[in-house]
Amino acid sequence: MRMPCLLNVALENVIFMFRKVSEEEMVIADRLKDMLRKAREALGSNFDQKDPEFVTLYDELKRLFDKKNLDEISQEEMKQNIAALQQVFDKVAELNRKNNLLKAKYESDAKYARTHKRILEQGNISKQESEICDTLLDIKRQSDEKVLINTRMLNNESYFEKMLMQMVVGSFEKSKINLEPESATYINNLIAKEYINEYQGRYTW
Repeated sequence: MRMPCLLNVALENVIFMFRKVSEEEMVIADRLKDMLRKAREALGSNFDQKDPEFVTLYDELKRLFDKKNLDEISQEEMKQNIAALQQVFDKVAELNRKNNLLKAKYESDAKYARTHKRILEQGNISKQESEICDTLLDIKRQSDEKVLINTRMLNNESYFEKMLMQMVVGSFEKSKINLEPESATYINNLIAKEYINEYQGRYTW
């Protein structure tokens, strides 16, 4: 998702909108640009951009500036957009706060925070979040140790996935959490993809 580039374009449009206007309009325009910048930066700092809530907020921000005649926007519309942007910013800030609390439980590892959220969204494991967290932490520590010893194993995705599957199944059995084969495969694929994406530099969080 190329969000920062898209929002940069939106910001440029906002700057263009108000080149020849009154001082009062310029004050409102500056407030609008500042609010857009804050919302954009908050979205950009979110480490889980597959979260349905994030996607909804991103689409809302895009909708606000998906207009063909931005240079004809009225003061009233500017004020409405400022209020709408404030709502988007507040919701993103709260989402980021919750995400960061979850990430802290995984020793600041965004990979496992995202995995945790995908598991809950899937809804196939009827256990407390704390039990899921403890199990994923056990997998994390085993996996991190293996990868630290030999990072190059991530070049062989098939090998890494097979090795990881043993850890996934073993950790869930240790936690006495019943894991159906489909769920085991799903969780294994989630974690494997996280490690491989990180190794290949696809994530910068």
